[in-house]
Amino acid sequence: MSASNIKDILGSRRRMVAAAAWMLVLVTALSAATYAWFSNSRFTNVTPVVHTVSDEGSDLQIGLSANGPWDTTATLAAADKTLYPISTADLSRFWRGTFQNAAGVTTDYADCTAQLDDYALSGTLYLKGSDSALNVYLYQGQMSVTSDPQLLAALRLGLVITTQSGTQMHIFTCDDLGNTSGATSRRTTAQDGVVVAVGASGWTYTDDPARAISAYSMDGTGDTPTARAGATPICTLAANEVASVRYVVYMEGCDANCIDEAQARDVVLQLAFAAAKA
Repeated sequence: MSASNIKDILGSRRRMVAAAAWMLVLVTALSAATYAWFSNSRFTNVTPVVHTVSDEGSDLQIGLSANGPWDTTATLAAADKTLYPISTADLSRFWRGTFQNAAGVTTDYADCTAQLDDYALSGTLYLKGSDSALNVYLYQGQMSVTSDPQLLAALRLGLVITTQSGTQMHIFTCDDLGNTSGATSRRTTAQDGVVVAVGASGWTYTDDPARAISAYSMDGTGDTPTARAGATPICTLAANEVASVRYVVYMEGCDANCIDEAQARDVVLQLAFAAAKA
């Protein structure tokens, strides 16, 4: 879709606005693997082509720098890379599986934070508010990841948002963006519902912090989102404030859906944000 076509579709509005980031990701398996952590083989080859779009003259805009320029379109950096299943509890430390027992249960992990770019798709964009304070939400109606239920169930979207009032961390499951009823599962960790975190002597398990996108989203599918009862904003922007948004798209290796069946899938990742006056 061309930038001119997008502008024709997205009309300007005053109180509620949406900004979207489109990512086209081609995923192909490089080799077969046995269990969720794929300890001995590469997982997927990813080539993203990315665009970000917001309404011209609207309240919420997107840029690639904290100083702008601010516009209706921007292109995020694209890179060829290989994704490996990893695990995190806080988006600050990341872990990879290093050993599996005969039953296929991963029993040891190593810190791979310094090599995150080798394991996940990540980057930073900036959101700019208007002359009045804004509550910023996800916009589920314009978000998508893939039509494949297995990959959808295994993916995570992480956001680290820094504003004048501090930093907020969000980890989201992607199940709300499609139908995961056809996904199969197989436990490959010693406990259910956990991820890997920093422990007293290395690593430990902790409860999975991932939440549903629907609980942090506005309603709608077009260019005029509406309030969703009970939804929580992902951040609040003061008047004319600029927030940095670091995004991380990764496979959660502790998820029971992160198994062989999630390989060799095509992904079309579309992120979207919506805002209403606070």
